[in-house]
Amino acid sequence: MNSIKLNIQETYIKEYLALQKRSDGRGLTGFRDASLNINSIHTADGSSVIKIGNTAVVCGIKAELGIPKAESPDVGYLLVNVELPSLCYKKIRPGIPCDEAMETTSFLNEVCNNCKILDLQQLCICVDKLVWILSCDIYCLNYDGSVLDACFVALLSALQTVKLPEVKYDKETDEINVIEDYKFLKLNCLPVASTFGVFNDKYILADPTEEEEQLCISKFSVVTDGNLLFSLHKPGGNYIKDNQIQNCVKYAKIRAKTVHELIKSVQ
Repeated sequence: MNSIKLNIQETYIKEYLALQKRSDGRGLTGFRDASLNINSIHTADGSSVIKIGNTAVVCGIKAELGIPKAESPDVGYLLVNVELPSLCYKKIRPGIPCDEAMETTSFLNEVCNNCKILDLQQLCICVDKLVWILSCDIYCLNYDGSVLDACFVALLSALQTVKLPEVKYDKETDEINVIEDYKFLKLNCLPVASTFGVFNDKYILADPTEEEEQLCISKFSVVTDGNLLFSLHKPGGNYIKDNQIQNCVKYAKIRAKTVHELIKSVQ
């Protein structure tokens, strides 16, 4: 039954693609409309909710005091965790985290570290003694494709809402004094992920829906801030031609600037 349904969907999509269109009215390289809200979770130190088409993701950030690592005593922590609960997508089973959630978590942490989104030294209160730990929990509320893209926007916009108080630490007494002088975090860059799907080795679909992802032979994500190319993420699938990747990088850079405008509009 599932194979029959997939065949019907594939035929349906092919008819649209032959006209250089998609079933939701977009062109092949068109991205879905996005809406963004910030400071939605009042119990968090920073939060945001992003909706891209029908894909919805929320990010909540909690700031806590902790001890720095011995190998890096003058920097704090930025810890990102992504959860795709079974309620957001019928193909995810309840229980242990699914592979995609773990893969997305790993990739987000990797980009945050390699791109130095945040200067972690600003999280240091006292070298070798006390630092801020930012725990960023990202939850998918509804899965309809390009979840990685939504996670990036949710994380970046939530980080921009975080305000930390000034903290004084006495080395002799270990006394901690919190001063009500809050300051926003300073971000070094705003990398944006744009996902593309490859259909029938011929068509490149920007921001694929869940239905399109199921029929694509491969998908990959381009991470850029609109100028610099930070990463290409391809979780398996078939070979992608160089010229196809180059075209997608071009569209991703344009998309990144659009997302930056969206984030700026809600600050």
